[in-house]
Amino acid sequence: MRQAGAPSSSAPVWTELKTKAGKERKRLPLACIACRRKKIKCSGEEPACKHCQRSRIPCVYKITARKAGPRTDYMAMLDKRLKRMEERVIRIIPKTEQGIVAETGRAVLKPSLQKFPANKSGKKRQAHVAFSGDESDGEAEGATSGPGEKTSKPSVDAFGSSDSNEPEESNLLTEGADKLPNKEIQEHLSETFFDFVYGQSYHLLHKPSFMRMLERGSVPPVLMLAVCAISARFSDHPALRESNEPAFLRGEQWAKPARDISFRHYDRPSMTILTVYLILGLHEFGTCHGGRSWMFGGMAQRMAYAMQLHTDSQHDPHTAPGPGDQTLSITDREIRRRTMWSCFLMDRFNSSGSERPIFVGQNYIRTPLPIKESMYFMELAGPTEDLEGNPIIDPKVDPADIIGNARDNMGVAAYLVRLVAIWGNLIEYNNLGGKQRDRYPMWSSASQFHALKTKVAAWIASLPQPLQYSSDNLFTHRSERTANQFLFLHIIYNQILLFMNHFALVPPTTSSPAGSLPSTSRDKDVMPPQFRAEAARIALSAATQISRLTHEAMAHNVVAPFSGYAAFFSSTVHIPLALAKVPEAALSKQCLMYNLRFLARMRKYWGMFAYVSEQIRELYRKCAASSTADGEGGNTAVFQYGDWYNLYPNGVVSDVTRGDKANSNSPANRSGNDLRSPAAKPRSDPVISLGQKSDLQTVEEFFAA
Repeated sequence: MRQAGAPSSSAPVWTELKTKAGKERKRLPLACIACRRKKIKCSGEEPACKHCQRSRIPCVYKITARKAGPRTDYMAMLDKRLKRMEERVIRIIPKTEQGIVAETGRAVLKPSLQKFPANKSGKKRQAHVAFSGDESDGEAEGATSGPGEKTSKPSVDAFGSSDSNEPEESNLLTEGADKLPNKEIQEHLSETFFDFVYGQSYHLLHKPSFMRMLERGSVPPVLMLAVCAISARFSDHPALRESNEPAFLRGEQWAKPARDISFRHYDRPSMTILTVYLILGLHEFGTCHGGRSWMFGGMAQRMAYAMQLHTDSQHDPHTAPGPGDQTLSITDREIRRRTMWSCFLMDRFNSSGSERPIFVGQNYIRTPLPIKESMYFMELAGPTEDLEGNPIIDPKVDPADIIGNARDNMGVAAYLVRLVAIWGNLIEYNNLGGKQRDRYPMWSSASQFHALKTKVAAWIASLPQPLQYSSDNLFTHRSERTANQFLFLHIIYNQILLFMNHFALVPPTTSSPAGSLPSTSRDKDVMPPQFRAEAARIALSAATQISRLTHEAMAHNVVAPFSGYAAFFSSTVHIPLALAKVPEAALSKQCLMYNLRFLARMRKYWGMFAYVSEQIRELYRKCAASSTADGEGGNTAVFQYGDWYNLYPNGVVSDVTRGDKANSNSPANRSGNDLRSPAAKPRSDPVISLGQKSDLQTVEEFFAA
């Protein structure tokens, strides 16, 4: 680098230089850094050009010591790199999907490429064989199919398992095909599924494989029906908005045949039926059929155990022995792992009520945690840790195929599983007698409550920097299309903090509401004031953070039902503060507005949130009445997530489907079996309206409605 000194009026030095050919130089060989940065013509004077002299800035000419040489071997180098990439890709493509490889053209960088004979050894094909375009190569390989075999019968369970019963396999490939919508709607609802449903909370299916199978028409109709059923509520397609039914009931036309078909195959475990059960369990939860949702979750868990998904086997135990290598591919094994963890997550969420015990024991699951999304979509292998944090490395996998270490290979899905496991432990402590069996008070370092606090602190401390909540990380996840999963992860974390410390927000003279940690009379008498004050601070901070996260979630398709429950639980904290004459009143009112807007959207997609909105109105009325009368009104029972299964066991009947608008205001019409709200008497004022209204309301307008 040459730093400019005092200005000079002499002619530029470069005018006296000669070119390589010995001629006079007519243009500047190198502009100064300032002129290059501003993209203006440099006069080239030394020690300072005219522009830098006028601007009074340092004039620096960057001298390059190395001269660029001709890149004669660039094409050869590029060809070698491309071949290496193709060889890596061909090794990880599942055998059931290698038929599409023969139809994929290879990039040709040179006029001619040497032809090689097909590999007759029965091993994995090389890249030049797979991409040569020779149809005979595909026929010579037993694990692949040529272009002429595109319409041949595919395997039912390309999602991780195959059924050894050929007649049943054939039935699943045709049964329900007449109930499917047209191909355009199928593709639209499939994209909607991966935009709204995938990762919230269940990481089901593999999008690249699923979309390839959909294009070939080889997705089992029962699975496609289930995907259409759960996705229809989120769709804005004009063909799906013609009906006057609420959005959460749109998919019933496809859910009914999917239920009928899956029930006929309940005793023949397969990945297809298992995935259908999980999807329908979430769908029935949204249509307020709590009984069906509970049963679908239980059937899925039993079927997962029957298929030995909890053992992370390299072979499908339900596949009949045959010639050749029966080892599951990398993608198939990862799909099976994610399906098992989806069963685990559904069990923990379904068991979040006061009378719903946990069924899936985490001690029996020996499968690794899910790998991060980028590696999953690229179908790359890599080790991860188990639920306890121990790295799991398969000794049979070639070390050359292992990418990264176990901790770096884990993303949102893995840390979500660990967080929900802590939520399950908290439910056991709160709802299943853990608090009563604990010999130590909550504030003791030997208590189970203290152990739960330690687990939560260890989880947030182990969270890698890319998964910690910040605006920069949110922007990064948005570019990777995982922002909804990222926000949902932090909503659950703050919900755990709020649920653990909610007891501190209840005055000692009132009974603890359902949904907070139970406190015995001994706890109220001797609980240290600093312990309660710290718990109250954590609870209020978590409730505020949930509101801010729901505000961000409005722009990122966060639609998981549990996130709506977190917004509801946060509202129970902000309502008393918004009505009180405290410094936090303005902030609580703003947070309450965020929650109400989020819940207004959620009630479109999940029917039970109509009851949640009614509960918030009831709580607001009681708090307003108590503040006016200087009384205590904070002991209203707060419903828990799993208690909605008892409230809506058999669905709802909307005004449109019932055809009786005169009786639409009756609480008896809230569900199909004359179910009324718990501890509520029939009222003359309107109850739940299943229609969607504008969310542009103030807090006062919302509660005055």
